[in-house]
Amino acid sequence: MKNILVICFYLLALTAATAQTSALIIPSDKPLKPRELEKAWTYPETFCLLLHFDQGDSSYRETDLDILDSAYGIAFDRDNPRLYTMTIEAYGNGNNQLLMQKRVESVYRYFTMRGHEVMPVRFAYNPIHCSCHGDTTELIRFEVPTNRQVYDCDSLPPSRMMINKDIELRGTVLVTFHHNPIECIGGNSGCFLPAQDSNIRAYYTQLILKKGSIYAVYNTRDECPPPVELSIDEHLDYRQMVEHYALVPHRRQIILPVGYVVLHSSFNRKTDECRNLSDSIYVRFPVTEEQVEAGLKVFAKKYTSKGPEFKSVPTKKIKGGPVLMIQGAINATQFDTIYLAKRIEPDEVQKYLYSADSPSEQGAVTITVKGEERYYKPFRVDGKGQYEFKKNFRALLRIVETEEEDLDEGGTNRFRNDGDEEIE
Repeated sequence: MKNILVICFYLLALTAATAQTSALIIPSDKPLKPRELEKAWTYPETFCLLLHFDQGDSSYRETDLDILDSAYGIAFDRDNPRLYTMTIEAYGNGNNQLLMQKRVESVYRYFTMRGHEVMPVRFAYNPIHCSCHGDTTELIRFEVPTNRQVYDCDSLPPSRMMINKDIELRGTVLVTFHHNPIECIGGNSGCFLPAQDSNIRAYYTQLILKKGSIYAVYNTRDECPPPVELSIDEHLDYRQMVEHYALVPHRRQIILPVGYVVLHSSFNRKTDECRNLSDSIYVRFPVTEEQVEAGLKVFAKKYTSKGPEFKSVPTKKIKGGPVLMIQGAINATQFDTIYLAKRIEPDEVQKYLYSADSPSEQGAVTITVKGEERYYKPFRVDGKGQYEFKKNFRALLRIVETEEEDLDEGGTNRFRNDGDEEIE
């Protein structure tokens, strides 16, 4: 409000038609009413500073410092969302071009000296949207694009010699501030990792990432991080899994795994830094109908107030394509171990696992049931040396008679989830 009062004061002085009065001006084809004028000075799209000089002098007058400071206070205010370019124009005659050039440089030096730089520099708060932190702002620094020009009034048409139709420019320096964010900070729309929709494949597993699903900041001038490197380490062979069996880590729940992958990324989000990161990364696994019917789901690490825990993530059965698949939705904080597993109740353990005599038996795990530690194992060996599984546990395993699967064709690359079935 203080700036507005100062501005209005100089506008009133200007409209009093004292020819030698410097002023701040809102360019307009028609006179503005007081309320329109006050509204126009609220972060104006364009405004001007008109400076008069003493005859033969190339330095601005000491009495004009207040109005120069007011112009600077508007154009270089960090909270002003407008990003201004600056044009400094001197209007003289053919015989005083050198003097007018010195006046332009004098005004230019004022704006450089205010910022203690060799050119006019602006700091401004730039609103951005971050996939991790939501709506926020960043403080940006940029060199104000400045054009300096001297005009010979004798060669200009009458219309170029006036501003607002009644203020003559001859012998003055006119500084115009115009909102032009593209020229000020460029057309940078932001940083995105990955830069486009991407599909990372291992032998069985697919990792589908939408543009910016790892890192996305819109309207930033910050330097973007280098391209992310991703890899998938697969552990989906059921024989190896059951021979070295271990439950999915959890303090209270019993979660039976039948395979897992480890996702490695060169760019990791800290688990406690993101408050609204969406689950826009999809990990897909080929499965059997028996696994889907048995309720197999995708589990990923989530962080709670009591520490990390593995919890089921939204899991869908993918329709279409030559191979049946399920898909789990995760986010960039969950690049770690991803399990294919099922959560069971304590009274269901014997439906899935065999009793074991001791924890030293191959594949044996310790499960606390009704406060008592008991030992279980996922398989036993029959007289022919073949593995035997309980019916419910076998349904969770991906046991296929032929390995001749076409995993690279069909609809498995698509990002659409329309019609896919949520697994309860």
